[in-house]
Amino acid sequence: MTPPFPMRTSAFVTVCASAGALAVPLHAVATPVSALVAGLVGLLGLRVWRWSRLPSSLTTGASQGIPWLVRPVVSLGIGLIVGLLVLGVIRLAIEPKVPAIGACMAAAAAEPVWRRLLIIYVAAVGEELIFRLLLLSLFAGLAVRVFRLAGRLPNRNVAWVANGLSALAFAAVHLPAWSETVSLSPGLTLAVLSLNALGGVVFGYAFVNQGIVAAMWAHAGADCAIQLIGPLTG
Repeated sequence: MTPPFPMRTSAFVTVCASAGALAVPLHAVATPVSALVAGLVGLLGLRVWRWSRLPSSLTTGASQGIPWLVRPVVSLGIGLIVGLLVLGVIRLAIEPKVPAIGACMAAAAAEPVWRRLLIIYVAAVGEELIFRLLLLSLFAGLAVRVFRLAGRLPNRNVAWVANGLSALAFAAVHLPAWSETVSLSPGLTLAVLSLNALGGVVFGYAFVNQGIVAAMWAHAGADCAIQLIGPLTG
C-alpha cells in the first residue's frame, strides 16, 4: 500500500519545472534549461522513491481522517511552528552575538513580498526534491539492500537513520550562505547545523509519513516564518 500522494506525476513534474525556471534570472537559454533539469530531477526522484519502497511499510494511516484539502494547511502550520522556533533562537540567542544576522533580515525586508514568496516556493520545492525525495529515499533504499532486510522493506529504524543523514546534508549546504555573511565560529557553525538539521528532520518525518507534497508544504511554512515574519521582528 502506497502513501497519500495527491499529485499526479505530470502535475508534480510541472511544479518541479516551474521551480527550476524561477530559480534563475529570466534568460532565453538558462530558464528553459533550468526548468528541464528540475523536471527531470523530479522524475528521477519519483523513481528513487518508488525503488526505495520507503512508504509501503511506514504509512500509518493516521492522516486518513483528515480531509485531503486540509492536509496542506496542517503541514504548512507545522512548518510555520518550526520556523518560528528557529526564528526565536536566531533573534534571542544568535543575533546578540552576531549582529550581522539582524542586518541580513533587515535587508530581506527591503525585498518585495512577491519576490520573497518566489524564494520560498523555489526553496521548498527544490530542496525537498533533492534532500527528501532523492537523498532520503536513496539512503533508505540502499540500507534495506545492504542489510538484506526482509522483503526489502525499510523499517522505522532505517527511515530514521535515512532521515537523519539527509537532514545533516540539508544543514551542511546552508553553511556557505552563512559564511558569506559572517565569520563562522565553532559555536555559530554548530547552531546553524543544529537549527537546519531540526527543520530537515521535521520535513523528513512529513515526507516519510505523508509524502513529498506534505514535506514541501512544511518547508514552505518554515520559510514563511523566516522570510515574511522574520523581518517584522527586528
